[in-house]
Amino acid sequence: MTGLEQDPCTRVHLWHDLGAVADARRALVHDLEDAGRDRRSIEDAVLVFSELAANAVEHGSPHGCGHVEATWCLYPDGARITVAGDVDPVVGEKVQDQFQPVVADQYAPRGRGLAIVDHVCDRWGVDVDDGTVRVTAQLAFDPLAED
Repeated sequence: MTGLEQDPCTRVHLWHDLGAVADARRALVHDLEDAGRDRRSIEDAVLVFSELAANAVEHGSPHGCGHVEATWCLYPDGARITVAGDVDPVVGEKVQDQFQPVVADQYAPRGRGLAIVDHVCDRWGVDVDDGTVRVTAQLAFDPLAED
C-alpha cells in the first residue's frame, strides 16, 4: 500500500465495553467518508473492524490500564486494521491457536467472525509478542475516482 503525506493512521483505546466498539466504529466511518471511500469499502472495513474489536473486547484481555488498542490506517488503495490487547496469562502464548476461522453450525448464534474476516480481507494474521496479541487485517479498495 502506498503512503500519504500525512499520518494515515488513527489509534483509539477501547475500554472493555461493547459500547466503546460502537463509538470507534462511528469514528472509522467518519474517517472513511472523509477519505471519499465508496459505500462498499466502508461497509467492508467497518465489518472487519467490528469483528476484530468486538472479539478483543469480549474475549481478550485488556492492556494493564484496562483497554484494548485499535488502529486503522487508510491508504489510497486500502486499509489496515489492527486490534491489540494483552495475552491472557491463563492461555499464554498458545493464544495464537485460538485465531482460526471455523465453520459454525447453521443454527449457531455466533462463531462466524473470523470466517467473515477471512472472506472479506486480502490477508489477516495474528502476532504474539512481549505479552501482547495483535490481530491485523488488510483490505484492498477500488481506486478513488479522479475528478
